[in-house]
Amino acid sequence: MRFFFALILTLLPALAHAAPQTATINSAQISYEVCGAESAPAVVLLHDGLANAALWDPVWANLCEKFHVLRYDRRGYGRSPAAKEVHSPTDDLAALMRHAGFAHAHLIGAFTGAAIALDFVIDYPEMSDRLVLATPTASGFRTSESMIRRLQRIEEPIRKGDMDAVIAVINADPHFMGPQSTTARDKLAVILKESPGDLGEHPRQRRRSDTARFLREIYSPTLIVAGSRDDPFNLAIAGVMDNEMRAAAVQVIPEGGHLAYFEQPVLFVSMVSAFLADC
Repeated sequence: MRFFFALILTLLPALAHAAPQTATINSAQISYEVCGAESAPAVVLLHDGLANAALWDPVWANLCEKFHVLRYDRRGYGRSPAAKEVHSPTDDLAALMRHAGFAHAHLIGAFTGAAIALDFVIDYPEMSDRLVLATPTASGFRTSESMIRRLQRIEEPIRKGDMDAVIAVINADPHFMGPQSTTARDKLAVILKESPGDLGEHPRQRRRSDTARFLREIYSPTLIVAGSRDDPFNLAIAGVMDNEMRAAAVQVIPEGGHLAYFEQPVLFVSMVSAFLADC
């Protein structure tokens, strides 16, 4: 019994405030979660545009052991209702961080979330520490023809609301996840079916259109994490960011696709932890 209580005490920092909460942020209801010891380095997770913050589930527990972590569903994703007015994702993030008691934080963003992280560094530099950009993008890059064709293949079943067809397209796409990632594919299918609205349009966003032009002006130490199987267009963007940003470095997850952090969470967390170890 004594051992059991000692074990519970060791887990308390990671479990603290882990239940989902809702806050009124800029007149919108935003669902969020906070975990980890408040004395630990602060980290904010920004999810991909494919689905909600549940995409961070595979890394959540391990990150909570090491950091004070905030994750949230942007407007129109997961438990957060769709936007009813024009809004700025970076303004929402800043207001949510203040609400949750995060004066500043390291930002970990995946694809669209990485784009928002980059915009946030420009808009709110005083609240931004280091960056981890997983399979990143940014506004201002012209989408390749092959990438457009990939997106078109998934758009038709999304319009029809056929989630089984959407999942089939994702599973057939060699760039989303590696062929060995059967467990990750199953988890993604559950997330998409539980929140099918995530794949719809998300209008009324007021965002930068030319972030790529300002990469040289971002001095935050940055780790870019790429999956070796991701679309060549996305890998090229990672290379441009590595060259343009003043303090960036790239690490590659072997056999990982666009969702490499979701496929290989242990490796991803080890990369993040090493990058943030001396903060």
